[in-house]
Formats: sequence, structure tokens, C-alpha cells
Amino acid sequence: MSSLPYSTGSVLRVALYPRVSTEEQFLRGYSLQTQEEVLTQYANEHGYKIVNVYRDEGHSARKPALKRKVMQDLLADVQAGKIDRILFIKLDRWFRNVREYHKIQEILEAHGVTWQATMEDYNTATADGRLKVNIMLSVAENESDRTSERIKFVFDGKRRRKEWCFTGGPGQWPYGYMPQVVDGVKRCVKNPEVEPIVQDFWDYVLKYSSVRKAGMYCCEKYGITRNYRTWMVTARSELYTGTFHGVEEYCEPYISRADWERIILGHEVIKKTQSPDRVYLFTGLIRCPVCGNTLKATFKTYPNDRSKEYNGYRCNNGRLRTCTFRHQLSEKKIEKYLLANIRQDLESLVIHAEAEETKKQRKPKARDIIALSEQLRRLNVIYMAGNISDEEYAAETKRLKSEIEKAKAEESESKPANLEKIRALLSQDFLAAYDTLDKEDQQRFWRSLISEIYIDGTKVTGIRPRF
Repeated sequence: MSSLPYSTGSVLRVALYPRVSTEEQFLRGYSLQTQEEVLTQYANEHGYKIVNVYRDEGHSARKPALKRKVMQDLLADVQAGKIDRILFIKLDRWFRNVREYHKIQEILEAHGVTWQATMEDYNTATADGRLKVNIMLSVAENESDRTSERIKFVFDGKRRRKEWCFTGGPGQWPYGYMPQVVDGVKRCVKNPEVEPIVQDFWDYVLKYSSVRKAGMYCCEKYGITRNYRTWMVTARSELYTGTFHGVEEYCEPYISRADWERIILGHEVIKKTQSPDRVYLFTGLIRCPVCGNTLKATFKTYPNDRSKEYNGYRCNNGRLRTCTFRHQLSEKKIEKYLLANIRQDLESLVIHAEAEETKKQRKPKARDIIALSEQLRRLNVIYMAGNISDEEYAAETKRLKSEIEKAKAEESESKPANLEKIRALLSQDFLAAYDTLDKEDQQRFWRSLISEIYIDGTKVTGIRPRF
């Protein structure tokens, strides 16, 4: 294979690619360090310039190449024109999958990058050379398949005998467990360093049926950093019930099998609100009372009956920990309040507006509510980062919320409602047919009446009419 036409002088820029898979670590103990030393020596002997070393550890060469992080980094540098040639010790270090090899080879050829197996001799410039590569890759692919079968057989036996069968270091072990020799056999036992954390997590999940909240609770209580996806991986593993791949009493459990199946197997993560089959009555009508962000619509299932769902609204900034508003408002409760109070709220608005007209007093122009809300959001971010004290945060939050409420009142008063329309509406029994409407018509009904719903915590405190 030819070198790059745009190489710097006669010096080739090379990338070293040592790789060792989980299976090979288990069976042969192949060393990345040894491969790197051999490749470095080869590059130095040939006068190559080493651009970078791309260490691919613990991944099978049969895993899709573009999903391997190290391979992604390597190809990114290839496409950026940083590399002339890739060095690896043997072809099976590069690939053991014919189809994947040709995908990557197209990328390399498009950017004029060649490769070299330092311990083997290949010439892809001829038809016979390319045939040899394909044959060797097919042989390596077959060997990889047989190796995987042997590994599977070995680990199936270990599981049946209830032996420890997790590879890698502590960071790759199941969270809350560790290997320990018991009666001469390496078993899976609880890790005393993190056992209280994991037990707290499962106790919280059992009590509140929420993996997200349980993870947040443990992160805050113990000062650790684990994201929601990582906690969800923990929650979905049956290992924590003491059963592993169908082997009961494999290890000591953190939660009973019955509770795990009831909570986790029935657990549904919050769905995206863009579903065409789901209608939210008050989307865009409610703002967070803390940061001013529009509350996002979502839905969840009842813990005791996963077949039943309910709509709700929450502040996404609260989920991101940049806002202190962590409540979720029930759509049913908001609807119930409005049906019971909207007539009274509109009547009170008319009375108030008429009194103001009598006084013939106009209030000054309202402050910029959006700007104040943005100040409040930034204050929350600063507080979460620990850059102001609790006392400063409380005082400034109180001041900004007071100004926001004042601005809302001024804005409402400076833009008088259309009293004639409200009076005409109140003269009718406009709620009489509400229960006969479908969800979409109910949504249109509320949006025709209301431009904003005011809340305090989880309670509705009032509305701003649309007219």
C-alpha cells in the first residue's frame, strides 16, 4: 500500500494501534504494553514519526468498529489528515470481521492512509495480496467465533458453580459487589465500601418507586457522581435480587425478587411529549415560579398500577439541578381547580377592572418579566455552583420573586382585559358541555380562555385571561 502524497518530507506520520480483547485477557493475558513497546521500536527503527497511540483495551475486534471509542478517535484523526500510516502487530489486532475491515478500508483509502502489520507481510497492491488479506480475516473471524463459544462455555460453568465471573477492574464490576475468596472459591460478595449506598438506593426505590429520585438522593447524600443512565443500568440488573442468568442464590441480594419485578420490570421511564397520540391540556400555559422557565409536559404511570397513566408538568431546569423547583404538577388537579374556580376568577377580574376604571388611574409600564426570570435562573445556577451563601441566595430570591409578581400585576393592570368579552362569556353556561368534549377540544377550550396559569408550589393560585 502506498504512503500519503502529502506527507511531511520523507517522514511518515504513524499511529500505533495496540488492541487486546476481554477474551484474550482472560485466556492469554495479552499485554497492551508489550504491543506498544514492539510498535514503538518498529517505528523508531524505520524513522517514522509517532503521532499518537490508540490503545483499544477490553473490546472484541468483532464489535462494530464505529462503535468503539478508540476506533472513532483514530478515524477522526485519519479524516483530519494527521496520519499517514497505522501500525499494529498482526492483522487480527486490526480486525477479525471481513465486512468491518472493508468499511474502514474505504475510509483509509479515501484519505490516502496505509496500514502495516509489523509481524506479518501483506501486499494489498495485487489481487493475490488482497485475497490473502480476506482469507486471513476469514480465518481470524472463525477463530474469534470459536473463542467466544469457549468463553461462553467457561462462564456458563462458573455461573452454575456460583463463582465470580466478571472481567476487568473495579470500575467494571457490578456496583455494590466485589470478588472474594470464600472456602477456596472466588465468590461474588457485597462490597462493604459502597454497600450502604447501594442499600440506600434500593430502599428508596422500594419506598418511592423512582429510580431517578433514588439516584439523586444517593448522589447528594454520599457526595458521589453517577448519572441517571448508570443508576438505571444498576436498577435493571437482576443480580441485585441474588439471581444471575437464571442461577438463584448466586450472591447476597439487595432487594427481593418479588419487589424487583413489581417495581423495575413494571417501571417505565418518562416518555417524550411529542407523541401524536397524547394530548396535554395546558402545554405552554404554566411557568416555573422559581426560574420562569415554561414547564414541560410529561406523563408517568401509577406505581401500583402500571397500566394507568397520568399527565403532569415539571421544570426541566429542576431536573438539571439548575433550579430549586422540583415539583411535578398533576394535570388532573389543575383541571379540577379550573373547573371549580375559573368563573369566580373571571368575575373577580371584572370587578377589579371596573374598580380601576372608576378610579381612572393607569399603572406605570410593567417591568420586563422575562429579564427578571432570567436573573432568577442565573441566581439558581450560581447558588448550585456554591458561589453564594444560603442567606444571600434566600434574600435575593425573595427580592426577585417579589419583583416578578409585582411586574405581572402591573402588566395585567396596564393591559386591561376585554371586559365585554368576559361579561358575554359569564352570561353563558360555558362549562356545561366541557365533559362532552374530547381531549383536543378541551385543550382548545382552555387555550381560548387562558394565556397563563399561576402556581405556587403544586397549587394553582390564579389565571391570566387570553382576552
